[in-house]
Formats: sequence, C-alpha cells, structure tokens
Amino acid sequence: MLAYYQNNEFSTTMGRPYHSPDGQYTCLFDGELVNARILRSKLEKAGFYVSTTRLEELILALYRFSNDSFVEILRGKFAFLIFDHQSKQLIVGRDRYGIRPLYYQRVANGIGFASQVTDFELAGTSLSDALNEQLLYHYFSFGYLPEAETYLKHIQHVPAGCLAKYDDSQGLRVVPFADLLVIEGTKQQLVDEQQFHHVIIEGIQARISMDQMLGVFYTGQLHELVIATTAKLAGSDIKLFTAEFGKKHVVSDELAQHLIRRHINANDYWQGAIEGIKAIGMPLADPWMPVDYLLAELASKHVDVMFSTAGAGMLFETKKTFLKQLAFQPHPFLFSEKEKIALLQFQGESWETIVAPYLKQIDDLDAIAKGQTMNLNIGLKGNHLLKTEKIMAFHDLETRFPFLDDRILNVASFLTKSEKRSMSLMKQTFAEQVAKFQPSKRKHHHDVPLSSWIRHELYDSIKETFEQRIVTEFFDQELLSTMLKQHGKGLRDFSKQIWTITTFILWLKEVVKSN
Repeated sequence: MLAYYQNNEFSTTMGRPYHSPDGQYTCLFDGELVNARILRSKLEKAGFYVSTTRLEELILALYRFSNDSFVEILRGKFAFLIFDHQSKQLIVGRDRYGIRPLYYQRVANGIGFASQVTDFELAGTSLSDALNEQLLYHYFSFGYLPEAETYLKHIQHVPAGCLAKYDDSQGLRVVPFADLLVIEGTKQQLVDEQQFHHVIIEGIQARISMDQMLGVFYTGQLHELVIATTAKLAGSDIKLFTAEFGKKHVVSDELAQHLIRRHINANDYWQGAIEGIKAIGMPLADPWMPVDYLLAELASKHVDVMFSTAGAGMLFETKKTFLKQLAFQPHPFLFSEKEKIALLQFQGESWETIVAPYLKQIDDLDAIAKGQTMNLNIGLKGNHLLKTEKIMAFHDLETRFPFLDDRILNVASFLTKSEKRSMSLMKQTFAEQVAKFQPSKRKHHHDVPLSSWIRHELYDSIKETFEQRIVTEFFDQELLSTMLKQHGKGLRDFSKQIWTITTFILWLKEVVKSN
C-alpha cells in the first residue's frame, strides 16, 4: 500500500485500489478478516448488497452503513485506507494488535501512507540527519524498536487500534478505537475448561482454510501442538517445521508424520541473520529471528499459510514477565543506561520513557497482570509480530495469529494466577487432544546455541563486522573489541549484547546500501 494526498490530489502507486461505482470513494485494504462472511450477511440483511468478494468493497459498505464505528467490529488483521473524493478526506485504520504495519510521512502540502518504511523516499535528506537516534538508543535496551516511532525521524507509525484522519482544513488527527491490551487477572476461578476449550478452538478454526496447506513452527511448546491437532481434527493437513542445531529431536510417531526438519549450523544462522534483516527492514536482536527466516524459507516450499503462536505465552502463562525484568535495575534489559553511555556515540532518553506511559494506565493491576499487559503492548508489537509478519510475507506466506483475538483476550483476562502458572489451564484442557503428538519425557533442546557459536564459528565474522569503518560513527570500537575478546576467551557471556550490536550493524549496512 502506498498512497499520497498532496496538493489536493489523491494518488496511489502500490496495491489494488477499489473504486466505488459512484466514483465517490477509493479504498485500499491489506490483511484479512475472520468475520468477513458474517459481515457481508449482516449488510445484505440491512439492504447493503456487496457484489464481489473483495474486502475493499466490504470495508466501504461498512463505512457507508455505520461511518467510523464499523472498525470496532472487524475481526482479524488489517490496515486500510479510504479516500472520500467529495469531502477530500483520508481515513486510515490499523488493527488493535498492530499486526499489519502502516506508516505515514508528512510531505509538502499533504501526507503519504505506506505499508513499508522503505516505500517512502528520504526526500534529499542525508542518512545521518534522517536517522531517529532517540529511538535507536532504545534498541540497546529492548533489542527491538518500540513501535511508537520508526528509525527515521520523518516517518511515523499509525498507532495500533487507531483511526487516522487527514484533510486540508484540520490536518492529521489520530483517534483510538480500541483500548489498551490489558490482562486484568482475577483471584476467583471464573473460566471453566469447556469455555476455555471452546474459545481457543473457535479462534483457530475460524482461521483454517480447507483449500490451503497449513503450517506451524515447532519448538516444543504446547500451544504449537494445540494448533496442529485442532487443524488435524478439522480435517486439514498441517505441517510442523522445526530447527535442529545438533542431535535430531526425538518425537512421537504421530508428530513425526507431520514434522519437517531443518538442521541449522552457524554459517546457516549467519546468512539467515543477514537475509532476515533485509526482509524485516529493521534491526532485531531476537536470537530466533535467523531461525524463523530459514524455517519460513523451508515452509514456503510446502505450505501456503503459517499459523503463529504469538501472544499465547503472554496470555496464558506467568513465567518471566516484563515487570520482573524491570525489577532488575539498573540493568533491566540488554544494556544499562551507564553501559549505553559508554558504548554508544549518540545519546537518548532512558528506557523508562517507553515504559512509563503504559505503567501509568495500569497502576491498579497486580504485578503479574502488569507484566503480561506490558509484554502485550511493547514486546509483542515491537518484536514478535513485526518479525513474524514481515518474514512470512517476504516468503509469500500468509500468517494467521489465532491467539490474537478479542474473544481469547477476554477469557485470558479472567484467569487466576494458578491457572496461568506453567500454563496449567492450557495443559489441563488440551491434555487428551495433544496426547499422541506429545514427545517422550526426554527433555528436548530447542535453544539456539548462540553463545557457543559467537565464541567459535561466528567469532571471525563478528570481529570483521565490528571493525568496519561505519561502526566508529555509532560505537566505541575499542569497547566492542574488548567485549568480543572476553566472550571468546570464556571470561564473560556477552552473547546477547554482542548479538544486539551485530544485528544493528548488519541492519545499518543495509540502510546505507539502500540510500
């Protein structure tokens, strides 16, 4: 999607715009709606006939029927744009989870909207002037870019769960249509197994297309098996894709029938990191990103749609919450503020500026509910969703997120601490369904051996990366060398920090190359 409203003229050069028969509206839509069929039926009963299966026509019909409020009943992932040629007003919207990206750029006498940051031009600005150093500073706390802004000063996100309206008289106005993603929690048991089972199953089944081949990544997690077995029970063939870094995973015979394996060595991983950063278009320190890229490459040869378990752990489990990370001050994340000052050649505000606005809104919640809420609103949007959606799209795979559904969020909000501990309610509810798929009691290792690879196989590649001339503009090169040497000798485990710096430099090289 790329569209401009400039000098009182609307134009689009990317996407498939839909024009209403009366010529009054143009619509662009990116994504999918789980409840599209139901919405069409309701419109037809109200006298609004939708003649095609295009979601753009459905969006326009809903808009004409109920104005802005229609966005509140959309179920799925989406970014859309509506231009009213008569009133000269642009209206854009983005789903509340922020699955589909949508950016805007103010231009002379107007505004532009796009699905990718790279769709916009720098408009003659030098890279050093264009880079948003404030946001990049946060990267070394979080390992990803919090979604409030982008790495370029002149390009912004349309916030998730918001409508943005633009016209010449009032300029840009951003209006939320959905509340903060909140997990309130409860002390009293309010959700029974049958209710929990129904809402999970319905969320998955609503996203199954019988005419498409389905897949899911397998890292040994229960929620991955819940998706696989639900699809199988619904009569759909599903493949599971897993990465192996050493010994072959021992799995049940039932699981083995659906499992496609990929052995990944250090060299594969390094290439996956380089290509994955190109696909995402932003730096990302998540050690699983290169693995996800390589598995998506494999999956694209076998399936059309990948199911993602993003959000499941945040909704149903209590382990290592975001708030617990914050408790380890002054070193809450990858680098402390003191370490960032020593490491970086540019400065910014503390990580607390990202966290504080959310904490203020959820001050009355208990620690676990706060942690889950923070994870959903910061970690999920800036890291997991961006990584999954963009990598899959790069390989022409459609991604579906069954656990990111308002009905499931609703139920998760009423779970007790004991029901979330070790994902106990999920285990209890789906024990029988996944029994045949469960691996043996032997422990399986799905962790990326990053620390070992940096110490040995990747050492020279990272050393060469750290020694490039562009690095001196952003880092204390001597400090980088010291960290790498200490890690290489086994004196300290700096693997997370070294990988964060490495992915930043690999991304920076791509930005310089593209500009």
